[in-house]
Amino acid sequence: MPKNIINCAVLLAACLIGAATANAEVPDWLQEAAKQPAKTYAADVNAVILMEDQVTKVGKDGEIVLHGRVAMKILRPEGRRWANYPVFYDSDSKVSYLRGWSITAKGQEYESKDIFERTVSSYEVYSDTKMKAVRVPGADVGSVLGFEYEQKARPYIFQDFWDFQSILPVEKSRYELHMASGWRFKSDWVNHEPVKPTEESGAVVWEVHDLPGIDREPSRPPSEALMGRMVLTFLSDETPGVSYRNWREFGKWYTHLSAGVRQPNSGLQEKVQELAPGKLSEIERIKALARFVQQDVRYVEIKIGIGGWRPHAAGDIFNHRYGDCKDKATVLSSMLAQIGIKSYYLLVNTSRGIVDKNSPPQANFNHMILAIALPDASFPKPMPALYEHPKLGHLLIFDPTNEFVPFGQIPPYEQDNYGLLVGEGGGELIHLPTTKPEFNRVSRTAKLKLLPNGTLEGEIQEVRSGFEAMLGRYFLRHETAKDRKKAIEAILARSTSTFQLDSFDLLNVDDIDKDLIIKYKFTAERYAENAGGLLLVRPRVVGEMAGAWDTSKPRLYPYLFEAPYVLRDNVEISLPDGFKIDELPDPVDATFPFGQYVSKTENGGSVLKYSRECTINATLVPMNQITELKKFFTEINTDERSSVVLKRAN
Repeated sequence: MPKNIINCAVLLAACLIGAATANAEVPDWLQEAAKQPAKTYAADVNAVILMEDQVTKVGKDGEIVLHGRVAMKILRPEGRRWANYPVFYDSDSKVSYLRGWSITAKGQEYESKDIFERTVSSYEVYSDTKMKAVRVPGADVGSVLGFEYEQKARPYIFQDFWDFQSILPVEKSRYELHMASGWRFKSDWVNHEPVKPTEESGAVVWEVHDLPGIDREPSRPPSEALMGRMVLTFLSDETPGVSYRNWREFGKWYTHLSAGVRQPNSGLQEKVQELAPGKLSEIERIKALARFVQQDVRYVEIKIGIGGWRPHAAGDIFNHRYGDCKDKATVLSSMLAQIGIKSYYLLVNTSRGIVDKNSPPQANFNHMILAIALPDASFPKPMPALYEHPKLGHLLIFDPTNEFVPFGQIPPYEQDNYGLLVGEGGGELIHLPTTKPEFNRVSRTAKLKLLPNGTLEGEIQEVRSGFEAMLGRYFLRHETAKDRKKAIEAILARSTSTFQLDSFDLLNVDDIDKDLIIKYKFTAERYAENAGGLLLVRPRVVGEMAGAWDTSKPRLYPYLFEAPYVLRDNVEISLPDGFKIDELPDPVDATFPFGQYVSKTENGGSVLKYSRECTINATLVPMNQITELKKFFTEINTDERSSVVLKRAN
């Protein structure tokens, strides 16, 4: 099923009011789909794709014509959202027609005549990409909806994608390929065993049947990393250079496309001398230029035609002080060259798992960063973002678009991911670094006092580093004091039912080279439960360390962590006068291949001491370890709910 349906169905529901013709002439293919015997689906399946048919024609001159048909049935009221069908196009493509019909459960037939059209630009992005969409009426439980479109395109890269699996179940999906003489194809399969095609009247045809939908599940890999698809690359000896059979060829294509854009102008050269004079060490010069582009070149994307792939000229980017990810990488690369430092484009997909070591060559990247070649002995200590290349040496992976990540560190979505390194000899798919858990840390210290009536009061300090600091700054930097207070109150609200935030303080919010520190004082009434003269107090005051997964439900997909990390709590609770500790929870030591959780609760006389640490050393827990992950989270949840029993000393 085309991804554009999934991305825009909810948006269009609020935008379209479809004009319709009742008792319309519904096409035979939709009538046949509506007569199919009904199949049984789980109670939470809102709709099903009965039939999807995609026909691709490659012309002699390279023009590609796509013709698509989709029939789906609404099974539950929530399935009404699928009454919208969008098709995207730009200055190099054209939607010839788009139509939609419906057949209700009562047999009423409608055809939609109202077509909605809009740009997809936003405040930070100007694009020539537009969306044409249709909404069909009569979309209710039991209705069968049909959509048909035709689109013409002359792509920059001669590929097509058959996305035959979606978040909805698919009963039948068909792909038909026609090619003019002189053209041939290469097919690669992703997340599905290859299917042998058949020939029908000169066309090549593939079919798949009864594909399950991709369920929504917390912390699973992205849908595109799970869905079955076929990647078709079209090849022609008469038009070489528009197709690629491997990553090396793709890299050569991009090198040719971006040739000349890194040439500096005089203003850029002068700025380099100002920011990175020769008296500084080599690493300090590199860092100064990286910080300038990271902080002073604003992110604005202008994507028109080939501009969606080709960076703008470095001099223009510098003069305007804005650009998108590939522009920021380009201007930094140009500035680094002025001090004799080489750098290389690195194309990535910010959703880990969509591109991996087994991915066929395909234009499936949505972000560009930079690999900076560091001279030997230029950096004083190990850096998490360092990649050792067998030929190019020390490469520092740097994302000039992310303004919250310090030089030498790497964002979590790029860790344990794959990127296409575009070098002088072409492209090479490389495995990006993964940080050690200690680099991504939250250390929480609590000094608290419990009153005889069960009220808990005191101060908590959190020290965040690595991507934990990045996330904190992302949410806090541009918020007002009022909104920052609400963010801290939300932390307390997840663990305490009745509380008052007395004060808070944030340190190093704007200094990304330092740890982010959050301090807050609070009062929580009735925190401890009074039970027949005993006080039951939970030593884990704030913070949940188990993942977002209801372990009572079966797991369908691997579990995805943002990156390796360490979470630490050290809590001291001064006991109320006249009370002593009577019972303590048992210590916990849950150790598994992907991580470890340890905790202990101690009797410190007049002070209750609680400490724990959760270390995650993996980015993905595969299905063969899901049972162990369930045990891991269960032990954490049990420990977090455990209580200490206090009784009167006399």
